[in-house]
Amino acid sequence: MADLTAVTMANVTAEVWSEKANVTYRSNVVLEALVNHEWESELSVGSGDTVNVFGFTQNNSAKNRGAGTGTFGTAAALTFDAVTEGQTQIVVNRFYYKADRGPFESEPQAMRNYFNLLARGRGEALALQVDEDLGDDTSNGIDAFTTTAGVDNVDLTDDVLLEIATDHNNVNAPVTQRYGVVSPASWASLMKIESVRNSQYAQTIGNMEGDRAAGRVGRILSYDIHMSNNLPSGTSGKKNAFFHKEAIAYIGQLKPQTKEGINIADGGYNERITFMTCGFKIMKNTFGVEVAGK
Repeated sequence: MADLTAVTMANVTAEVWSEKANVTYRSNVVLEALVNHEWESELSVGSGDTVNVFGFTQNNSAKNRGAGTGTFGTAAALTFDAVTEGQTQIVVNRFYYKADRGPFESEPQAMRNYFNLLARGRGEALALQVDEDLGDDTSNGIDAFTTTAGVDNVDLTDDVLLEIATDHNNVNAPVTQRYGVVSPASWASLMKIESVRNSQYAQTIGNMEGDRAAGRVGRILSYDIHMSNNLPSGTSGKKNAFFHKEAIAYIGQLKPQTKEGINIADGGYNERITFMTCGFKIMKNTFGVEVAGK
């Protein structure tokens, strides 16, 4: 007698296409939220492409016409400061976009949630690229910090942490709004330091999960530490960053938005694009330290 087999039943065996996708997770994006947005409101849509920021430096080195100089009460000549303020320009010159299109006849046959996933993915792609460029850019990103610490592909140590803090203390970087962004491997390096590991326990008391910002994994010395796998690569390891918020200025002029249209000339397509414009600039290079590690 003949038996039914997988081969003979192939044409009548049902298959189901799931409505739930197996999503590939991307890196968490942390850098944009940690840099300085204070000039963003000054360059709204229709306000041009550049903000000119002057640097105020006249609040130091007062003169003494008194004890120790021998001129008190003599009406000795005054010395006047020369006004020599500098200027830094923040330019919106980055256009990020993610686009897709499909033929008229095919799109109605796609799964119902596919285009929702595409729409969400376009926005996430923009955020990921901005985060990556804030790290990789060798002119105005964390890869442009001229102060360095650590050794490529070597564990971070407590000596490295103290060196970083000393660098920031020496340039009078405020002790608030200091951040460290480290790779997963460098975070593991930090957890090998007993004093750092023990310091994490005190932070858990009374804290709920909602207290944690995206990517935030704890606090070390005066730094809020965030973890990201989207940092620049070194020779073999990763380039981490410890910086004060004022190190880099960011302006998001045109927030992410989506446009849709049709293209008949190329054969008939529904087209969609999500895009944004922004710019960023190093304002205080000494407020940032590029830290080599794993």
